[in-house]
Amino acid sequence: MKLHPVNFLQASTIVLLSITLSTSSPLEKRGPVCREIVVPVTITCDNSIISPTIDLGSQVGLLSSVVGLFFGLTVLGTYDIRGTYCEPEVNIPSRSNTLQLLAHPATYDRNYWSPAYDGDRYSWVAYASKQGYPTFAYDRLGNGNSSRPDGVTIVQMPAQAATVHEMIQLIRAGPAGGSPFPRAFDKIIHVGCSMGSLMANVLNVQYPSDVDATILTGFSKTWINVIPGFTLTAGLLPAQLVQPSTYGPLTVGYLLPTSEPGVEYLLFYGPPGTNYDPEFIHQDYLNRGTLTLGEAVSSALIPTASRYKGSVFVMTGQQDVVFCGSLGFIGGGPGNCGNGSWSILAQTQALYPQASNYTYYGLPNAGHCWEHQYVAQDGFARAHDWLAGRGY
Repeated sequence: MKLHPVNFLQASTIVLLSITLSTSSPLEKRGPVCREIVVPVTITCDNSIISPTIDLGSQVGLLSSVVGLFFGLTVLGTYDIRGTYCEPEVNIPSRSNTLQLLAHPATYDRNYWSPAYDGDRYSWVAYASKQGYPTFAYDRLGNGNSSRPDGVTIVQMPAQAATVHEMIQLIRAGPAGGSPFPRAFDKIIHVGCSMGSLMANVLNVQYPSDVDATILTGFSKTWINVIPGFTLTAGLLPAQLVQPSTYGPLTVGYLLPTSEPGVEYLLFYGPPGTNYDPEFIHQDYLNRGTLTLGEAVSSALIPTASRYKGSVFVMTGQQDVVFCGSLGFIGGGPGNCGNGSWSILAQTQALYPQASNYTYYGLPNAGHCWEHQYVAQDGFARAHDWLAGRGY
């Protein structure tokens, strides 16, 4: 499930037109200037010992396995994290050294943040570019064109967070420190959606000083109850069996959705044509990627980021099936994040007791992957208004 409006590699060849402006005005260019960056990282972390036979579709089996998880599997390895770095089309000096790191959901890749469909309508990258923010949309470990190690023992939340931690050290160091990035960045905003948000939360737990602000979309304080329904509704099966020509070399721990109606129900809030473009969602499904067993199990219990003192903005679709109250089965109706201080999103603040600022918003008429629904531009605007209000 991935798609793409700003074609990153083509965008990098766009000729820039400089416009003479007063020194107080931003320097306008035509579109973000983007290029591929490969970030080699060497990590050491403690993963969980997960049985490859665990049944994600069984509530009892999943709960018993998660409760008994033991973080005793030491992972030491070097991996390549690939992504698309974009310089913004608008030069705002106060934001030139503030980098947005964009972490995609499961079954997508970096192109989630700039799908090639309907211009810039669904492109976070394009919106950020117009606001003067550089961005780096990256393929998380085990996804897209990044390294794809074992999907059970290695591609888990601790390892994914460790790769991002090492990447952030290079981002802050700049070229003088051996970084492939064009300069040293002094502020980092980590933006996640769904599994990308779960991983961003783990980064806040394990490395609380890594980022200055965190934006979590498609997220709340719990999702363990929906994992069995999600597994069965999406029809998750070993990717190497479903599409051997594409995923044959991957280990059995890489899973692929096989039910298009199930995925549409889980990720988008209808009706089609009113809240989202059904053709876009169909193309999304045709381009879908994988989810690993290790990711799913290691993310089941969301930890409290008790040492993180940065800012947090949680923005989730009000009808999110995955994170707002549904069990994930077709026929169960939409999710409901609720309203006010007892809403699920308000209660999610418990995960961030020391955050300097916690803000939440439930996007109306929106489901889990709201960045690919008609509300996308509203969500982009709210996120960037929040950043501006926090001085970024």
